[in-house]
Amino acid sequence: IERFGADRVSEALRYTAGVTSDVFGDDNDYDWLRIRGFQADQTGIYLDNAQNLSFAFGSFFIDPYTIERIEVLRGPSSALYGGSNPGGIVNYVSKRPGGRIREYTLGVNDATGAYLEFDYGDDIGDSRSYRLTGRLEGGDKYDALNEGLRGTFAPSYRFTTDGGTEVTLLANIHVADEKHNGSTFLPYAGTVVPTAQFGYIDPDANFSDPNWDKYERRQASVSAIVEHEFSNGFTFTGIGRLGYADVHERYYYPFGYAGFSPTPTDPQGTLSLIAFEHDTQVATAQTDLRYYGTVSTGAVEHDLLFGLDARYYEIDETQASGFGSNQVVGPTPPGTPAIGAPYQDATTKQRQVGLYVQDQMRWGSGWIATLNLRHDVVKTSQDGTGAFSRDDSETSWRAALAYETASGFTPYVTYSTFFNPLITSPANGVTKPETGDQVELGFKWAPEGGNFSLTGAAFEINRENVVVGVFPTFSQLGEVRSRGVELEGEYDFGNGFYVQAAATWLDAEVRRDSNAALIGTTPTLIPETELSLLGTYAFSGALQGLELGAGLRHRGESFANAANTLTVPDSTIYDLYASYAFRNGLEANLSVTNVADERYVTGCQTVYVCSYGAGREMNFSVTSRF
Repeated sequence: IERFGADRVSEALRYTAGVTSDVFGDDNDYDWLRIRGFQADQTGIYLDNAQNLSFAFGSFFIDPYTIERIEVLRGPSSALYGGSNPGGIVNYVSKRPGGRIREYTLGVNDATGAYLEFDYGDDIGDSRSYRLTGRLEGGDKYDALNEGLRGTFAPSYRFTTDGGTEVTLLANIHVADEKHNGSTFLPYAGTVVPTAQFGYIDPDANFSDPNWDKYERRQASVSAIVEHEFSNGFTFTGIGRLGYADVHERYYYPFGYAGFSPTPTDPQGTLSLIAFEHDTQVATAQTDLRYYGTVSTGAVEHDLLFGLDARYYEIDETQASGFGSNQVVGPTPPGTPAIGAPYQDATTKQRQVGLYVQDQMRWGSGWIATLNLRHDVVKTSQDGTGAFSRDDSETSWRAALAYETASGFTPYVTYSTFFNPLITSPANGVTKPETGDQVELGFKWAPEGGNFSLTGAAFEINRENVVVGVFPTFSQLGEVRSRGVELEGEYDFGNGFYVQAAATWLDAEVRRDSNAALIGTTPTLIPETELSLLGTYAFSGALQGLELGAGLRHRGESFANAANTLTVPDSTIYDLYASYAFRNGLEANLSVTNVADERYVTGCQTVYVCSYGAGREMNFSVTSRF
């Protein structure tokens, strides 16, 4: 987060194995993420162990400055976390109070944007502490027409009751008034391959209208985290959270060239534009209660966990659209469109309650066996457009066996099942959740007190009941298999030099589909390889305080259409950063991502939806800690 001044979580995960970030390029307003080939940003995002569910445009944006760390749990997690993304989940851990904190940062970037960050807290006696964290960002962004202001404020307070229960109260408020970026939803011809008429579309071009385009977000959440240790050695922890978000967007996005053609039809490259507008309100309420501790039964030690997870999600949305046009050569504002009557006007609710248990058994000289069992009951209903009501009931489980050696090397094998409830009408052919399983074989090697760690995994995920077909008639005949290998490691040479690396190889395949011609193909937006390497050097002696770093990110080839007849080429991006810690508590940081300003496409969903990756971005900041 700090090295490259990440203002989105997806930027912070660019060097993480198994994770594909920036799926739709340099989107300023949303964190598009895939884990092990499957979309994680809707059902795979958690905040402080409670799901941060997103559906359609009903999401909560979390500024990474308010996060202490980001945890990536690869593979299906339904046996602990209920209905969620089968590829894995990402958990954001909020900054929490405790100890004296004094941090202020001023930063600027080469798009003439600027930001202010503050993190201030202290203990105030009687086991009480507070923390105030915030960020304000404004100015121009890296593509044409794009500008705006956003701010985040995250206060927190912790106290301990006379009975020994620790209570942490957290709030997160985020406000944004901005415009949209223009480097996404572009045609294949003009981004991946040049056109005969004008070559490539400028990655910084924006074909929306500056006087009509708008992105507004108003959101707030409040959480309470409690922890109490009983005299029997067991501990109770729980989180409760309430959240509300109001998101209003309107913007033009291209959908091919004139006449919705995938290729240009005139020398100017006239684009067909969709004028899209939505107004969305989201309300959430959830709790996750856990009771855990250790008991011994002879030679076996049991780490036991019992939990109750309940969540409520409600989205009230309207969506409407119109049409317009612009041109690649000499673009001009398309003006205010005529928006038609809403084609989506509905209120959707989903309730999920789950009971779960885990027993992690240890015996002998390092054997570890883990068993998980969870049962969920889900009710999904919708009023208005596409009204429906559906009840789902699913059981998920996991079994794992590992052996921990004295050197810290731990091989393991695990099998797990999962489910993912869908918010789609049975009238459209969707009647049950997605389900499936995963088998994984891997190892973890992290010697206690050592200077390195290395992990590796080979896995196969089978995802069934996948929705396929063309709107409005779908079916759940789809099945997708994702096979892969992941490696991730770090090494500290002890002389100031530190290196970390990650590698992911994916082989995703459509196993069943209502369109028989697609069986055996690879879904779009899934690169076959992703490699990263990051090295840093901390100087000593006269240059003590100076740290330099360099990294590279390689994304392999992916397919651009369902038939796999078009591809998106691979790309390699280089990043640099430097920091200097002065002796008076000041620290200066400079980061440059995509140093060579490489023009590249992160992926294409179809020949109409291709996205440019971010160009060169320079960020400079000065932080004061005292």
